[in-house]
Amino acid sequence: MRKKLALLAAFIMILNTAIFPSFASAAENPSRAELEALITEVAIERGIPSVILMSIARVETVFKHYEEDGTVARGTSGSIGLMQIHNNYGVYDDNLLINDIKYNINAGADVLINKWEAGLSQYGYLPTVGNMDPNILENWYFALWGYNSYVERNNPNALSQYGEKYTYQDLIYYVAENEYGQTINPIDPSYLPESGPPSKNLNVPTPEDCHTADILLCTEGDKVSVSSGGKLNLRREPNGKIKGELTDDEIYTVIGESVLEDGYYWYNLADAEGEELGWAARNWLIYVEDSTDSDNNVESTTGGAIEIDEDDIENGNNPEPVKELKEVLFKDIDSYWGRDYIVELYQDDIIKGMTKEEFAPEDTVTREQFAALLCRAFDFDTEGHYEIGDKAEIGGWAYDNVATVVYLGIMETEDGDFSPKRPLSRIEAVRSLAAIGDKPEITKNFEFEDVVDLSNEDIEKLGKVFSLEIMNGKSATTFAPLDFITRGEIAKILCITRSLCP
Repeated sequence: MRKKLALLAAFIMILNTAIFPSFASAAENPSRAELEALITEVAIERGIPSVILMSIARVETVFKHYEEDGTVARGTSGSIGLMQIHNNYGVYDDNLLINDIKYNINAGADVLINKWEAGLSQYGYLPTVGNMDPNILENWYFALWGYNSYVERNNPNALSQYGEKYTYQDLIYYVAENEYGQTINPIDPSYLPESGPPSKNLNVPTPEDCHTADILLCTEGDKVSVSSGGKLNLRREPNGKIKGELTDDEIYTVIGESVLEDGYYWYNLADAEGEELGWAARNWLIYVEDSTDSDNNVESTTGGAIEIDEDDIENGNNPEPVKELKEVLFKDIDSYWGRDYIVELYQDDIIKGMTKEEFAPEDTVTREQFAALLCRAFDFDTEGHYEIGDKAEIGGWAYDNVATVVYLGIMETEDGDFSPKRPLSRIEAVRSLAAIGDKPEITKNFEFEDVVDLSNEDIEKLGKVFSLEIMNGKSATTFAPLDFITRGEIAKILCITRSLCP
C-alpha cells in the first residue's frame, strides 16, 4: 500500500503541475477528478484518510469552489469555498481561502485534525473511538461529527426531532461507500445519549468490523521534511516532552518504524549526519524519498500550505522554549510575598504589568483579564464559537479568549452576558480551576463556615480545588467565596495549577 501511494503521489505531483498552474486567478471550478487528485495529495501530506477528506468536499459543496458567476461558494453562515471553512477568528487568510483551492483544502484538513485532537487533548470536548488509531476509518466518527458542529442534530438517536434522514457522519459514510466503494461502519448508537451530544469522557469501542485507511507511513531510511512554511516540535519520545524544533529547510531520515501513541503516528528522526534527533508527529511531515528506490524520488509540494502551530493540535503539552529571561522592573513587588509567582508568569509571557515599572499586585482581576490569563497559561484549543450578549463591552484584545473559555465551559455567562469588567470572585475562580485540574488523589476535608449558601456543585468544585491545594481559605473556617481576587493572588493560583497540568 505504501509503494502504491508513493506512486500515486508522484502522479499527483505531475498532474498538479499540468492542470493546476495557478488557482489565484482562476474563477471556475476544476473538474471533480482534478479536485479529487488535489484532495488526495493534501490527505497524503497531512496523514488523513483520503476517502474521508474527499467525502467531506462532496457533502459540503458537491465539489464546487466557485459559483457560476465566478464568486466563491459560501454557506448561509459565511463559510468559504470547497471545504466550507468558517474563519470567525481570522485563523486563515480570507483571500487565499477564496482564490487558492489547495489552501482551502489544507484549511479543511486543518479543521479536521483539530477535531481529531478535540478528542485527545485534556482540554478537548469530543468523545473518542477505540484506541484512536487514525488509520482506522471508523475511529474518525466524532471528528466528523465535530467538523459539522458538535450539536444534537448529528446524534442518530435524536435525528427524528429535526426531520433529517441522515446525520453528517452518515452522509460522509454514504458517500464513501456509494461513490468510492469504501465501507465505513458507524459506531453502535446505544453508546450515545437519547438527546444532546455525548460527554467528552465517552470512549466508544471501534466497531468489530472496521476498515484500514490509506495513510502513508514511512519506514526505516525514508526521507521526510516539515510542511512548507512550518515549524514542528521535536520530542524526547512519542508525544513526550519537547526538546527542540524542526524547520522546513532540512531533510530528515526516519529511524525504524512509526509508533502509534495517543492518537498520532510518530517518527524517530535523524539529521543529515545520521545523528538521532528525537520524535515528531507524522501529520506535519511530508514524505520526500523512499529508501528502497532513491532513483525515483517523490517530493510532495504544498503550494498554499497553512502555517500551523503544532502545539495547538497535539496533546496539550505546553512548549518550554529556551529563551532569554526578561528583566523584571516592577518596583512594587520587591518585598511582595508572591514575587516569585509573578516573575515566573511574566517570564513565560502569561501575565503583564500595569506599566513597565508597576505590577499592582493588590489590584483586582477582572473576568476578561482572567479569561486571557487562562488561555495564555493553558493553551486551550477550540474551533467553537459562542455568541456573547455583551460582546461590545469586551476589550478587543480579550474577546477570542472570552469566547474560548465560555465555549469550553471553563467560565460561565449569566443570561448570555459575560460581564467582562466585573472583578473576579474567589468562587468564580474555583469553578474555572476545577474544570481544568485533574481529580485529586487524596480528598481533604475543609471546615469553612461561610460556604453554606453555595450549591452542592460549587461545594464539590471547592473540595477539588482545596484538595489540590490550588486555593486555600482566608482562615481555617473562612473561605470568603464572594471576595475578589487580586493580581498577586491569581499569579500564585495559576503557577500552582500549571504545575499540576503539565
